Amino acid sequence: MSPHRSKIKQSDTSQESIDDDDIISDLPGNVIDCILGKMPIRDAIRTSILSKKWRLNYSTIPQLVFDDQFCKELVDFANKKCAPEFSEYELKYHLEEIISKSLMLHPGRIEKFKVCIPNFTTTSVPDVNKWILYLSRKNIKTISLKYMTSIVHHKLPPYFFSCLHLTYLKLLNIHISPPPPEFKGFLNLYKVLLSRVHFGSNCLESFLCSCPVLRALELYWCSGIRHFNISGSKLKKLRIKAYDKFKSISLENAPNLNEVSVMLERVVIGNPNSDLVKFVGSLPKVKTIRVNGMCLKVST
Repeated sequence: MSPHRSKIKQSDTSQESIDDDDIISDLPGNVIDCILGKMPIRDAIRTSILSKKWRLNYSTIPQLVFDDQFCKELVDFANKKCAPEFSEYELKYHLEEIISKSLMLHPGRIEKFKVCIPNFTTTSVPDVNKWILYLSRKNIKTISLKYMTSIVHHKLPPYFFSCLHLTYLKLLNIHISPPPPEFKGFLNLYKVLLSRVHFGSNCLESFLCSCPVLRALELYWCSGIRHFNISGSKLKKLRIKAYDKFKSISLENAPNLNEVSVMLERVVIGNPNSDLVKFVGSLPKVKTIRVNGMCLKVST
């Protein structure tokens, strides 16, 4: 093989290598957003050093996830930098600063927002109200908000009910007040998971009535509920884990339920006259129903 031909071949190979390296950068913006959205947010931000094309890509990610892994990494990083000890006050400050800047400087749509507030030992925990206010203007679809501390139930602000495009909601250690009179409902909300949520003024019924397309509802150890009056013409899946400090469970206004699971602290199973047996008979489309792990009815 002549030197000239070898040189040409080497040049061609080098050009192919350059083209291969640039394939990801040439992907459509929505595909890049999807890739970055599946990465831990710290790693997504790190992609800004790859090239000029990537410098601001992370700032348009439609999913902002600050989960427990993010908080752990934040503490680990801070402990190394601020040895020997990183205080809760500093953790709260940096957590609020990072999340607030990520929101306020975000130029595009935000479809998913997930935050896990660590288990602070004091009542001084981050206030998410300013984040919710901003998200209400961004047509947010998915909110997952968890306060790991049980010291305080954070009370959602009235403008939470301005997040009208919600499709998925997950809350832990939150206080929900009755919606304002002008609230027209979460018309797209199809899945709700609430754990240790307190309903002010026994407002569970009004909340459910505001979700006409709700298909899955999970309530774990929620308070402020005397009667579980579950309603929803589209509701198909229901899970309840509750204390025995309520009076009744009514499912008559959820005729399309096909999967029901109820876990109670104390319940009598086997009594043919019990309310639990009666409410099973009022669900014509139920395929599976369990009470404290025991299957009461499986229709064929």
